[in-house]
Amino acid sequence: MSRAGRLGILAGLLSALVCGGCGKGAAEERIAFGENVYVRECARCHGDDGTGYTGVYPNLAGNPIVTLDSPEPMIEIVTEGREAMPAFGGQIPEQNIAAVISYVRQAWSNDASAVTPAEVK
Repeated sequence: MSRAGRLGILAGLLSALVCGGCGKGAAEERIAFGENVYVRECARCHGDDGTGYTGVYPNLAGNPIVTLDSPEPMIEIVTEGREAMPAFGGQIPEQNIAAVISYVRQAWSNDASAVTPAEVK
């Protein structure tokens, strides 16, 4: 197995350990890990502060889709893509998707629940 393959497996296992649990503590860990995923995968388009770029990439801070009671629309957008946003389903682990969605739903004064990897499936 290549070094990149081993690193990918290690990253997935680390994600599972950090983000795989249930309960409030696990949600807080998932949100903290999600910030790292956001910086790496999302900030270049949506901005470090979640304000996006008008007419190109939507803001995530205070976005009504982000703050819905149900995370399903956001999960669908992240996994399947929409307009200029690529689909991340199958591109990054479900644990990372759950983490970044959890982070975005809590960041920048957003006040929505965290998401579990099971909800992403």
